[in-house]
Amino acid sequence: MKQNIDLHTHSHYTGGKCSPDELCALAKKNDISVLALADHNVIDGISELRQAGKKYDIHIINGVEIYTRYRNQNLHLLGYNFELGDNKLTQTLNTLQEENLHNVKRSIHSLQKQGFIIDEELIFNGPAKNRGVIHVLEEIERHPINLKKMEKELPEDKRNFFGKVKFYMGYDTPAALRVSEIPTDEAISIVQQSGGFSILAHPGQQLNYKGDALILELVKAGLEGIEMLSPYHSWHQIEHYQIFALEHELLVTGGSDFHGDINFTKKEQLARQWDYFKVPYTFYKNLKKHIPNL
Repeated sequence: MKQNIDLHTHSHYTGGKCSPDELCALAKKNDISVLALADHNVIDGISELRQAGKKYDIHIINGVEIYTRYRNQNLHLLGYNFELGDNKLTQTLNTLQEENLHNVKRSIHSLQKQGFIIDEELIFNGPAKNRGVIHVLEEIERHPINLKKMEKELPEDKRNFFGKVKFYMGYDTPAALRVSEIPTDEAISIVQQSGGFSILAHPGQQLNYKGDALILELVKAGLEGIEMLSPYHSWHQIEHYQIFALEHELLVTGGSDFHGDINFTKKEQLARQWDYFKVPYTFYKNLKKHIPNL
């Protein structure tokens, strides 16, 4: 049987729908033998995932996706294979989570002033340690009166998820929900100090090809590779980043950015990324050549 890997998944500790155990069970059903949880600014689910990995015979790699900023550019940095414990990485993530709590509360209070009914306890008492627009929007849409309000206010082209987020919580709105982030080069250093290595997540989604020079600047700061295989990338981007990585001797990884199955209202053919998106086991074998303890 062909085995696959997935080094970019999310749990209910950030924006995912599954617990770490549920995530591992789904991975097993999809022939995934190496799995990493890369929650946003959170590592709380890793211990649970490691226990689930033993149960389902899946090799677990410690992972995290850190929100960062470099040269006025939002970048997501994947950290892998770091040590768990009271280290610089844990301390930094705790600070980012405190900032996130403040940012979310500020956004909620602004939305309430605009007339939205929002039960803060349902947002803050859930499993999520880093809350975002998805948690706020889910709570807003739980109330019929809010749905009627949105029906009146939203233009036709803003009635999808991203349109609603931009209309009500975008950076230029009173309820702007700002992301808690740190400088990218600082995040790279922190991951290294904690025994791990850093990978730039889905570069094609955040940068165009002109961003290659920026990536090389981050390589000088300690970045070790790029996420080449991603659902955010077209085939041409995958081809480009594969050649780029070979030319500059960078590590390459891949992951589905899995958040949960999609609940369609009609019969679907594809319900999750794993139905069409696969990362071959050879990616893990190649990584092991450079990082033997992975």
